Amino acid sequence: MDLPSSWTFALFTLCFVALIAGALLGFAVGFRTGGRQERFRLVKEKLKRNKAAICRWQKERYEYARQVKQLEEDLLHSASESEHYKERMSDLEFYQQKLRESERIITSLSVENECQSDSLSMLVQLKEDPLRTNLTREEWNGLFHLTDILFHHVLSDLKEKRGITRHEQEICCLVKWNFSRKEQLAVFNNTSEALTKSKNRLKKKLRLDEKVDLDQFIRLY
Repeated sequence: MDLPSSWTFALFTLCFVALIAGALLGFAVGFRTGGRQERFRLVKEKLKRNKAAICRWQKERYEYARQVKQLEEDLLHSASESEHYKERMSDLEFYQQKLRESERIITSLSVENECQSDSLSMLVQLKEDPLRTNLTREEWNGLFHLTDILFHHVLSDLKEKRGITRHEQEICCLVKWNFSRKEQLAVFNNTSEALTKSKNRLKKKLRLDEKVDLDQFIRLY
């Protein structure tokens, strides 16, 4: 092979390798971003389902309240010892119980939606500006709760079975939401060495081989 041909072949090989490397990098970035977006989509879908459930329960609550009011009016015109009165009273107690139950469920779903919406906003804010987003203990608890809901109680499970610390829960939480190492460092405002030490301790608790990618293990857990 003459010199020009050698240079042409070398240049072609270099371009091909660069193309493959670029494609792999693009895939990795897309996978990480896509994974996070998929998690955000799941939260939004859950919020949407909760809102629909709240609407259904509000309609039922309205009907129960109407029944209670009507029965209370009927009782005013019934003799207290009559059979009709006893039947109406039994119906009234039934609908009062249903009314209380519907109000409890509506309140629970509303609180859950509010908390999950706040936690989702916090995740977005944390991703966009981690240095200025200094999470409080309560805000971390909200993120833990949201992560457990979406990922089969992963944080609670690891804490119970492996005894991981609160900071290790924070690490697992960010990993589950596909925060990169650079993003994790920014959130914790810590050095790379300190994060590596924390992850090595976590690896030991999870009984993982040194060669195992901790982040990948947690994402698939």
